[in-house]
Amino acid sequence: MRASRTLMLALAATAVLASVPGGFAREEIPAETRELPYSANLPVCDSPGVLGEIQSRFSRVERRYWQSNAEILKIDHVRQAAFRPHGLDLIPRRYCQAVATMSDNRRLKLRYAIVEDTGLFGYGAGVQYCLDGYDRNHTAPPSCYRLDR
Repeated sequence: MRASRTLMLALAATAVLASVPGGFAREEIPAETRELPYSANLPVCDSPGVLGEIQSRFSRVERRYWQSNAEILKIDHVRQAAFRPHGLDLIPRRYCQAVATMSDNRRLKLRYAIVEDTGLFGYGAGVQYCLDGYDRNHTAPPSCYRLDR
């Protein structure tokens, strides 16, 4: 009897909170209007600079930390998955997906994000990537989902 009463009170509280119009919505002030504004001018998903950075960083990490000769030979079927999906008031991000052809001829799903002002020393766009099957540090589990927006 006590459990059902607690459940009824919880349901009533949820209904009241859900009926408050915008009472808990956060204010979205576009990042471009801040005192130190962002521009939201990010490279496109198939930018040669972005794809080249992913290829070179992947090869360097595989050699240095995993003693592997794995390389990304080609990146194709590039598409944008989302642009600023978390709101206008957060750091601008472009989420992308592609297919990477590996040195052993396997074709793997590549997910990456291009993030404003996260490059070297906070200048320029930074790139975060995850290659399905090579997320050895489990930075975006499961199956690189964290970068799948």
